[in-house]
Amino acid sequence: MKIIQLQNYTPIQMTGFITVTREGKIIVVDGGNFEDTDGFINRLYACAKEAGIEPKIDCWLHTHPHNDHIGVFRKYSILERMGKELPSVGAVYYFPLPDDFGLTEHPINGWQLPEINAEYAVTRFPLKVLRVGMHLNFGSLDIEVLRVTNQNLTMNTFNNASCVFRFTEKREGQPDFVWIVLGDLGVEGGKELLRLHPEGIRGDAVQMAHHGQNGVGREVYEAISPRFAFWTTPDWLWTNTIPGKPAGQGPWATLTVRQWMEELGAEPLLNLGLRLGEGTGALCAYPIIDSAVRMINEMNDFEHANITKYF
Repeated sequence: MKIIQLQNYTPIQMTGFITVTREGKIIVVDGGNFEDTDGFINRLYACAKEAGIEPKIDCWLHTHPHNDHIGVFRKYSILERMGKELPSVGAVYYFPLPDDFGLTEHPINGWQLPEINAEYAVTRFPLKVLRVGMHLNFGSLDIEVLRVTNQNLTMNTFNNASCVFRFTEKREGQPDFVWIVLGDLGVEGGKELLRLHPEGIRGDAVQMAHHGQNGVGREVYEAISPRFAFWTTPDWLWTNTIPGKPAGQGPWATLTVRQWMEELGAEPLLNLGLRLGEGTGALCAYPIIDSAVRMINEMNDFEHANITKYF
């Protein structure tokens, strides 16, 4: 199984993954903002070409109705209905919610749900409803639904609406590889997840909840005990920095969660959203130039090292 963490094509945070199985099946998790769609489509074609398979989406999993997660799906579906030739979609798995869900807590962001519901109502892609305990099998890969939306959780409503998935890849002669996808799950949803699964939710990798800040509590990451952590976290959020302000002084909890994961020994896997034209060349060149300057200025010569020339 190959997991491709998608990048944001705008300054806004987003979450999206393309997973390619050994059998050539493509599973998408979320996808990103409405404005990330062109980049998503290009990456989808590139993944299929690299794997030597037909460009298609066998399964599209939706964690919850936030634009920075499934805005890409909405535009993808609109483009398909308008006649744009796109890779086919085998099935879209989601958990339906009423238009007024969460409006009391989120009167401003609540518009996102009616918009996505309107597209669900007219999309030509097959829709399937998620339920706890559901298994989706793709040869060597099994996807289990660990949690769906609990509409009785009325705190941090939309984030706690996140559905949670366990990807398990069977590997011949090796232990299974397990990846836990948390969406934007919050503290309350995380506690519910642990109650639902007293048998444990250990995994080799985890998608960091809510872009790695103000998501689930530390106890969830301790229960998963991952070796790898996928941070869908742009550079400003990774460093907790408001653009134009001193570094590390933003309102987000990223630095605290980073410390948790360091203490748990989880290796961070990031895509900081750096692109050509944003100083990436300078970023890569700096250590090379710094090393060259240090070599010229600080390296001993024969005289100072008391070495006799032999040529």
